[in-house]
Amino acid sequence: MRVLTIVIFLVILGVTLAITYWAARRTRTTSEFYAAGSQLRAAENGFALAGDWMSAAAFLGFSGLAALYGMDGSLYAVGALVAFLGILLLIAEPLRNTGRYTLADVIAYRSRDWPWSST
Repeated sequence: MRVLTIVIFLVILGVTLAITYWAARRTRTTSEFYAAGSQLRAAENGFALAGDWMSAAAFLGFSGLAALYGMDGSLYAVGALVAFLGILLLIAEPLRNTGRYTLADVIAYRSRDWPWSST
């Protein structure tokens, strides 16, 4: 059983390193690195956002809370889902409307219009 666990871990590690190497070879500028060169379609951006939210730490944390506290612990997972949907409604629309891909880009874009900004 331990050998199988180690083999699965090494396979996942190898796939992750291969994807990272492939992506690093395609990236030339910081814009391409942080915001995919503004070339993402809506579905790709959605998958990236979902993958970021559904991290292993979240799954392990929610599983641990449910194991320790039962149904009360599973409510934390529901709370995170509701918060995620709220964030999508509050942040995703302004991001899309400004044509930017990161929250920092939106803040920088909007701060140019303020009367006290120097740019």
